[in-house]
Amino acid sequence: MRTSEQILHDRINLPRLVRRLERTVQDDWGGDSSPNQESWIKARVTLQQIRHARGLLKKVELDAAVTTPMSEQYYEHIKDTLQRLESHMLKIEKQLAPTLQRPHPILPSIPPPKPKLSVTERAKITESPSFQAVSSDCDPVPPAEVENLLPATSDIMEVLPSENMHATSFSPSAALPSSSNITATPAILQNSRAVQEELSEQLALMARQLRRNATHFSDSLARDKVVVDAMQEKLEGNFDSLKKERIRLRDFRGKSGGTTCLVIMSVIVVVIAFTLMVFIIRVT
Repeated sequence: MRTSEQILHDRINLPRLVRRLERTVQDDWGGDSSPNQESWIKARVTLQQIRHARGLLKKVELDAAVTTPMSEQYYEHIKDTLQRLESHMLKIEKQLAPTLQRPHPILPSIPPPKPKLSVTERAKITESPSFQAVSSDCDPVPPAEVENLLPATSDIMEVLPSENMHATSFSPSAALPSSSNITATPAILQNSRAVQEELSEQLALMARQLRRNATHFSDSLARDKVVVDAMQEKLEGNFDSLKKERIRLRDFRGKSGGTTCLVIMSVIVVVIAFTLMVFIIRVT
């Protein structure tokens, strides 16, 4: 629900915004402008301001309590002005819009993947005399590293049906984890222990804070209870005094009613006597 201050604020800002937009379009976009990125962004900002002015006009129309012919004419004038400014800015925005360029494709620059060799093909290559001659010139691989190497899953599936090897034929050293994983385990345990300690400290702090809040809340309730009891006592005392004053007023009204009637009758009798005396004096 909009307040009266917001409604008045929108009514005052609407004509100011329309005049500022007219001045901006006339000064900045009256002539030819060079097509660049900054001009296009500025045109987009002006279009957004025009749309904001349209929304503001709708709010003002909805908030208007009474609609008169003069106000309808005023609203139509603002609508025509905003339509004219928007059509002009749309033309300029189309002229200044940068041309979209398709980016260079990345796929041709990516080299094709190398074909994966199976275990049998690699065995054939390693058994060839040319590969043995090259491998003899290179440094030999330590046997410990060869034992720690694990074959791929696809290679194992290819070797099993081709060579009819049993699953137990693999050496148990291949199934053991590598030394890097074993050395990384204490670090992971230390990190998890540190996280647990930090969480426990945070939980302890939160528990202490909760205990303080509960204590403060109970103290506040006790103080409020004292205040409420005092106010209740005062209210009860006021109620008793009001009852007493009511009884006194009723008694006084009963007593004063008779005296009031007596006074009124006395005044009437005096007025009648005075009138008779004046009449008698005039007649005689």
